[in-house]
Amino acid sequence: MQPALLLPELGARRQGKVRDIYEKNDQMILVASDRISIFDRILREPIFEKGRILTELALFWFEKTKDIIPNHVISHPDPNVLIVKKCTPIPIEVIVRGFVAGSLWRDYEKGARQKCGVPIPDGLKRNSPLPKPIVTPTTKSTSGHDEDMTKEEILKQKIVTPEQWDEIEKKAIALYQRANELLKQREMVMVDTKYEFGWDASNQLTLIDEIHTPDSSRFWFQKDLERKEIRFPDKEFVREWARESGFTGEGELPSLPEEIREKVHHGYAEIYGAITGNALREESRHFPKRMLHNLKKAKLIQGAFALIILGSEKDKSHAEKMGLLFQEENIGHRTEIASAHKHPRQLLQLLDAFNESLEPVVCITVAGRSNALSGVVAANLRWPVIACPFFQDSQDYLINIHSTLQMPSKVPVLTVIDPQNAALAAIRILKTMETHA
Repeated sequence: MQPALLLPELGARRQGKVRDIYEKNDQMILVASDRISIFDRILREPIFEKGRILTELALFWFEKTKDIIPNHVISHPDPNVLIVKKCTPIPIEVIVRGFVAGSLWRDYEKGARQKCGVPIPDGLKRNSPLPKPIVTPTTKSTSGHDEDMTKEEILKQKIVTPEQWDEIEKKAIALYQRANELLKQREMVMVDTKYEFGWDASNQLTLIDEIHTPDSSRFWFQKDLERKEIRFPDKEFVREWARESGFTGEGELPSLPEEIREKVHHGYAEIYGAITGNALREESRHFPKRMLHNLKKAKLIQGAFALIILGSEKDKSHAEKMGLLFQEENIGHRTEIASAHKHPRQLLQLLDAFNESLEPVVCITVAGRSNALSGVVAANLRWPVIACPFFQDSQDYLINIHSTLQMPSKVPVLTVIDPQNAALAAIRILKTMETHA
């Protein structure tokens, strides 16, 4: 089961395969989860400490390669979090290969003698080195599988100019060679790897995403090569297990057995230790709690959030009064309109998202007449719910107040009529929750 990682104070969340991404002005906040994906599908079971290992390894390599190309890193407030410059991504995954391995070998074995328009000589064997590293780009797909591309296709689609592509290729090869220069000292080899590039605000080519991690690269140890017992202590191990189980991306997701998850964790930790020369530090806090503490310490968040849900546009005056109090107390808040009667699916999706919040949340519901909103929210949200129903006049109040007060059993809703009092109650609850977090 994946831990809750939503940080509503940071704004709208965009979820990648393994990272949660938030945008704030000209910066992005990248939160590395413990999710693992294979064949463009996210597996249900997390890998212990994976996000932390990826982030710290990427930082190691960003530092070792900054003389080759600038990267997007600004700061590192938590082992799982990077604050980076917002860049315009180039929609290409730039893969550099130095060996006949993986999909390159599978194609080669079937008779293919070119990859992405790059010729491959005859007479090569499985896992043998190529005469020189090659660049084999693919599309960067938001859904489905990435597809191989040739240089000619990239230029024809005007993704970049010929001069820009030449620079990208040179930088990618230089990064790959730098990695293997260092890895040779560690008695390791980088088989292949993936880079992503973008343009910063000054239109300068910038290395983005991650670099030389077990998710983006494949590694061998020299001792295994000498024994001719090549193993993949990185994500390729999971891919191989999945292929042997009959899964290559289509159909029902397999469940990762505990022993496989432990092997993957040990493989990632082994790569981290071998490359950096350091063992992973023991954590005094569970990762989400540690991250919440560090983000508060870095003043990126306050650590508490108020969600206001309105039944209709007519209820906005209540939300505005509440919002002023939340602003005075510097508490993050957000207003959504989602009718329980008219938009139940939208409402439930919103509640599902906030059930994943790492920060404490109080929800205030504002709806008049037959108030189904408060009950639906309280029945489906794990956080406290305060109902602040909107009434046109005293007669409306007398007729409809009971729909808010009379809730089914095990549907806890606190009712506060005045919007400012509702906000004050939420603030007191949040401060108590924050103290005990």
